[in-house]
Amino acid sequence: MDKNLGKASVPAVNQYLALAREQGIDINNILGRAGIADELLKDNSRHITGLAFQTLIALLLEASDDELFGLHTARFVQPGSYSVLGYISMNCDTLGQAITKIAPFEKLVGDMGTTSFAQAGTEVKISWHCQFPDLTVRRHMIDNCLASWITFARYLLDHKGDPVRVLLSRNTPDLAQQTQYRNIFGCPVVYNQEEDAILFSPQLLSHPLNKGDQQLLSTLESHANKLITDLAAPEGIREQVAAAIEKVLGTGNYHQQDIALLLDMSGKTLQRKLAKENTSFQTLLDQTRLRLAKEFLAAPGLNLDRISAELGFSEPRSFYRWFQKLTGSTPGNYRKIKE
Repeated sequence: MDKNLGKASVPAVNQYLALAREQGIDINNILGRAGIADELLKDNSRHITGLAFQTLIALLLEASDDELFGLHTARFVQPGSYSVLGYISMNCDTLGQAITKIAPFEKLVGDMGTTSFAQAGTEVKISWHCQFPDLTVRRHMIDNCLASWITFARYLLDHKGDPVRVLLSRNTPDLAQQTQYRNIFGCPVVYNQEEDAILFSPQLLSHPLNKGDQQLLSTLESHANKLITDLAAPEGIREQVAAAIEKVLGTGNYHQQDIALLLDMSGKTLQRKLAKENTSFQTLLDQTRLRLAKEFLAAPGLNLDRISAELGFSEPRSFYRWFQKLTGSTPGNYRKIKE
């Protein structure tokens, strides 16, 4: 199981929840099961973990009878869905300039995937590689990403110009779903491809957006660069220890001396640094384990023995006793309450 899926911005999460609300899905129940606080989703500057986002989408798909859920979320895309990047795009002179802003600033939206831009014969190609391991979630995220790009580009271009074609790695759906893909993308869609990409005429790159303000663009880019710097800033000792613990829990090499070696310091130095922060290694170990335990228990299909091993317990009974001591509930009861 990949516990290191980075982060996802709140606006990206809320795009999925908008469709879920329209479909009458019990959002509060789903958020509780995914271990996501509703209050957090009211602040567009915040992030959730990539693992929590993957779990949330899996639960939404389980609750919805919409087999093209990800595709249909594109209707709810707004400039704010891309955080500051959306407003940067709006203030570019041309579509080509807007596209060049994706790679430098897409981390503000999240770590769900990476974008590449290339010439493809007589056409231009923009591709997206999803980094989430859950194959079902990944398919819906790819649909969301490509359909949202096209929907947002139409807004920027005042609905002038459609793609030449879209490439999807997914298998060929039934005819009814193929029609939906074509209607939303506005062009032929080719399935069973080696990548997920949009191809369009190079003439669109020079198309003016008519919404741009170069002075505002400069201000927004300065702000975005600061946010990127903040995301990449060195973490405090608490965060470094928690991240290191999370990385090695499943290997069994997560004890204080192991983590100290990973952080290139002695065990005594680590202990002293944590004491200055009024915390201890055991406290951070328990906090990290408990957060992950709750996320894992919210994930459909993960049995308790597997969760116990992922958290570094030598046997399930040790995990059960530890979890009950910290929460007052057994892992099984906690899972039932969240369902």
